[in-house]
Amino acid sequence: MSELARYNNRLFTKLELNSLGGSHKYRAASHIVRRAIERGDIIPGRTTVIEKTGGNFGFGLLAACYQHSVNVDLAVGLSFSPLKRKLLECFGAQLIGKDMLQDGATPREVVEHHLACQQELGKHYYYSDQFNNLDGVEAHRIGTGPELANQLIERGVGKRLLFVGCAGTGASFTGITQALIDHGFDVDTVLVEPAECDIRNGVFGDHRLEGMAVGVAPPFLDWSLVNDVYGVSLKETLDAQRHFYMHNGIHIGNTSAACFAVARQLLSQARYRNRVLVTMAYDSGLWYDDMIEETREKRVSI
Repeated sequence: MSELARYNNRLFTKLELNSLGGSHKYRAASHIVRRAIERGDIIPGRTTVIEKTGGNFGFGLLAACYQHSVNVDLAVGLSFSPLKRKLLECFGAQLIGKDMLQDGATPREVVEHHLACQQELGKHYYYSDQFNNLDGVEAHRIGTGPELANQLIERGVGKRLLFVGCAGTGASFTGITQALIDHGFDVDTVLVEPAECDIRNGVFGDHRLEGMAVGVAPPFLDWSLVNDVYGVSLKETLDAQRHFYMHNGIHIGNTSAACFAVARQLLSQARYRNRVLVTMAYDSGLWYDDMIEETREKRVSI
């Protein structure tokens, strides 16, 4: 169970960066793998799990699959963290389609090619397909969400919540929100997105908030659960990242800090004064060099 960190009496952050695999993605990965084994879709010792991922879901799959002697092949986009790509290989993943990616193919095209050619490749693949696998939503509804609900109940925070989160696939946002409602909480939500994007209307600009607004509509995001949407800039994100570290001694990741930045703004709004705010620290800031680059640019400009 990941810890619930306290900022003040009205703002809490669940530290999913301390989960196995280093992020909240382990929740979905482990549940997807376990259910696939139960159905016979994965045969340990024979099947290889294949997936396209920016990194965190890959680490989750590696941690989950190792327990069952299942190999993992990953198509990782070249725009994602180089450190993540290198470590995925160090931990045993086969990064597939590197030449295809260099030539302009998408990770999806790499996966589709390998699935079509699995017999020639001597593979028996199971495509975990995080963007279409409902087991990912269930993982958060029966796992992450109830954990968070019980932690909040233990803290005696009351029943009125504002959940501030973001969406890649939308599985965690939807699953956690539904679980909090299942546990009797009166939940409002705010969806956080990069300032360059408008997820609802399919606008995806370039940004540095990996895992948030990933270029396609979040397939599992239940828009009926979204009460408001806030955009956040990289500067606001990095300022919040520093603030969280100075307050809690924990270096949270970019998307985590983006949600925390918005939550801090909302604390002072009158319409939320009777609600406790909750965010997720999805992963660690150690993966990303944006703060280092920003500091370097400031020094150069002086």
